[in-house]
Parts: sequence; C-alpha cells; structure tokens
Amino acid sequence: MTGSASERIISPATRVFWDRSFADRRALFEGLRQRSPIEFHTETDGPGFWSVVGYDDVLAVSRNPEVFSSAKGFTIDDVPVEILEFAMSMIAMDNPRHQHLRGIVQSAFTAASVRGIAERVRGYAAQIAADLPRDTVFDFVPEVATRLPVQVICELLGIPERDRPMILAAAADVISGGGDQEFVTAPGGAAGLGQIYGYALELGEKRKADPGDDLTSRLVSTMVDGETLTPTEFGSFVILLITAGYETTRQALAWALHLLSEHPGQKELLLADFPGHIDNTIDEVIRFASPVPYMRRTATVDTEIGGAHIAAGDKVVMWYLSANHDERVFDDPDRFDITRPNAGKQLGFGAKDIHHCLGVNLAKLELRVMLEELFTAHPGLHTVGEPELLLSAFVNGIASLPARAGDRP
Repeated sequence: MTGSASERIISPATRVFWDRSFADRRALFEGLRQRSPIEFHTETDGPGFWSVVGYDDVLAVSRNPEVFSSAKGFTIDDVPVEILEFAMSMIAMDNPRHQHLRGIVQSAFTAASVRGIAERVRGYAAQIAADLPRDTVFDFVPEVATRLPVQVICELLGIPERDRPMILAAAADVISGGGDQEFVTAPGGAAGLGQIYGYALELGEKRKADPGDDLTSRLVSTMVDGETLTPTEFGSFVILLITAGYETTRQALAWALHLLSEHPGQKELLLADFPGHIDNTIDEVIRFASPVPYMRRTATVDTEIGGAHIAAGDKVVMWYLSANHDERVFDDPDRFDITRPNAGKQLGFGAKDIHHCLGVNLAKLELRVMLEELFTAHPGLHTVGEPELLLSAFVNGIASLPARAGDRP
C-alpha cells in the first residue's frame, strides 16, 4: 500500500464527518475533491482505505470489476467471510457467480415485469395518501416513506400481513447496525439478519410445496442452465431485497418531500406538469441526496487511479454522494433543479456496471406513484421543520421528517 494520511483531513468513515448538517457533509466532500481525486484514510480497527470522490474515477472503479472486486465485501468495515456468504448475496460477488445468480432473479425486475404490478402499487399508495391526517403535523417517515416499500416488497414475496411487522423490525435492525451503536459505517444487526434469513428459508420451503402467484414461488422454481437458487442463495437474496429495497426507497421518498418543500418553486413546477417532470425529478432527488453514499471494492492487483498507487488487497471506497456533486459534471451541484439536463447521470443506483441496482425500475415506480397520489390528494403537503438525519455513513437518510397535509398548494 502506498499513500499518506493527513490529520487535517476528516475521514468520511468517522462520526465527526457525518455528525453535522447535510450541507456541511457536502462541503467536506467538496474539500476532498478539491484536494485530491483519491485520498488514503487510516482506520482505528482496520488497514485503512482509499476514498474515491470524483465522478470519473468512481466510474472507472465501478466499471472495472476484474481489478476492483466486490467479493471481499461492499462496506468499509471488513465483514467475516461467513457473513458475506449467507447475508450479502450478489452484491458481494464477482462474475461469473454474480452473473449466474442475477440471471435467475432479474426477470422479476425488468421494466415490463414492474409495469405488471403498477396498479397494485398505486392502490397501496392511494390508501397511504388517504390515511394521512389533514392540517395536523405528522412524521412523514413512518406514515408514508416506510409504509409503501415494505408493503410492496412483502406483497411481491408473498409475506402474509401478520408477519410484516416482524420483517420491518428485522430490516430496521440490519440497517441500524444492530441498534446498539450511535454511528455506523455499514449495515449489521445479526439478530435481524438471522430473522430474515430463517424466515426466508421457511417461506421458500412452503412455496416449493405449495406454489402461489408471488416472487418467492418464481424464485424457488426458476431454472437457469439447469440450476435453481440454493436455499442459502435464496435466503441471502431475500435479505438484500428487503433491506436494500426497503431502505433506499423510503429514504428517497423522504428526501423528495424535504427537497420539494425547501424549494417551493420546484414543487410548483412539478405539479404544473407532473408527467413531464416526474422522471427527471426522481433523478435529481437521487443525485442530490444520494441515499446510498458509498460502495466499496478491493483491488485485486497493484494499480493506479487518480494518480494514486494502489496495492493489491487495498480497500477502495466509491463515494457516490461526492461524485453526484462533482462540479466538473454537474453545474452548480448544490442547486436542486428538477429540470437539470443531465440529472440522469446520477450514480445513486450505481454506475450501470455489473452491480447496477437490480430494483431500479421498481424503486422509480414506487417513487413516481407515491408522489403522484400524495400531491393529488394533498397539493399542500409540505414539511414543517428540519429533518432529523441518520448518523450513518452507509445510509444518507432521514430518521424523522415533520410534515403537514392540506388541500392548498
């Protein structure tokens, strides 16, 4: 390993970096971009890692999986091999194994497949919007942002209504790192992982014996090259779908309301032509907020990027939050603009590489439909206070968001 750490630079893997406002977090990343496209940071309990903060360099790492591997983990923290094997699914694999498993599950997430469930999603969203209290302050995160993705994913998997509170609690445990830490740089929660995994194995066995019209039944029976998912592969995929699919979508919904409320002119523009602006609005929300701030790779050989010499075995962290605010790609990147012509270049779902988000079509459908139903039923829906941000480097999220619904825009 080569590189030098500087005490003057705040590492993005530390609490002091994230225990501040969103604007200040972005400013720290701006400082890193201006200093160097790639910087080495030490770790208290680890060998250290390289931070990649520029857009082009993030692309270069993402799109070169032979040199920058996912198989040793996707988080800054090193995860035991046994945890990677059962809990992290395709996201912690390289080809050809990754390609094989993705081939089995990806048919359920194509644009055509997602269109097939659009009306069901709209029904859930309409009910959520109808349930909102009028002219009373409520917390948007549990009342709206959490409800839709949990409902959609559980419905897709065929998880009965009675089991969904347990699934939600287990997913929250994983995302929070187990709930016993004030600051986290990675998901965790052994109890939550174990609950979801065990439940998935039982559900898979039930659907093998008695198939239904749900994703679980399809996944346990679909064959590619004469093979189906093993129980371990199915269980780990369910963990990925429930945790990643739930958390990223709910955070994007919360950020969407926060940003549109902070920029009322942008909200007016959206409501004046919702069909014409909503897709670009979603891309701009994802760009601006970057709910998933980073992913990690590990160098397989000695290499160089951004002028830095990286040794085989070094951890390389791609900071999407920084890349999505790279001023060399996005003009005035701290301006929230739903008409931004290149908002679609955002890397919030990945870099169109082999690990590009499998559920991107589903996530965009949920965001599009939920926002439409909300603003149709409550044109005056807006936040009434500052968001409470999660203290996490792995999820750039909103823990609580006070809001008020009403008829008037």
